[in-house]
Amino acid sequence: MFIIEPIKKEEATGELKLFYRMVERALGMIPPHFEVFATIDLPSMQAFMQLNQYMMTHPKIKRELLPFLRLYIAKKECRGYCTNFNTQMLLGMGIDKEIVDNIETSIEAIPLEKSQVVLLQKVLDALEDAQSFGQGDFEELYAQGFSDKDFFDLLNYACEFNAKSKMIEIYLKND
Repeated sequence: MFIIEPIKKEEATGELKLFYRMVERALGMIPPHFEVFATIDLPSMQAFMQLNQYMMTHPKIKRELLPFLRLYIAKKECRGYCTNFNTQMLLGMGIDKEIVDNIETSIEAIPLEKSQVVLLQKVLDALEDAQSFGQGDFEELYAQGFSDKDFFDLLNYACEFNAKSKMIEIYLKND
């Protein structure tokens, strides 16, 4: 699946073994891309996992929003592995296949509170056209009960995911 052979859970020792245990407890599994990145740069992967844990317990951003964000970015950036991974995650959450298949054109159809959808759309707008993003966009977010920090947190998460998903594509085998 990947160009390099990662250290698997069964072979891990020390910090890597502890990291794998933590990931497995948090996610119920160790995704193959986590193994690759942890094998190459464990501290970086630990930092990424901490960001994920923070976002999954964010006081204002619903954890259910995150796979929609990741899927949208993965589809937009033609990242096959992440598209498949997040599609399966959303389908496993019981999300309608039509919503998952049409994420790029119908963000408003995702089954979350309106405020969450507005936040997601604003982050996606900012990523797509930073020059057009402005004070009016922040005013809309404030009206939905979000702070500058909430927007920053989701934008940061999106940027980190975008970088990691690109790295995954680089390390995939092209058989």
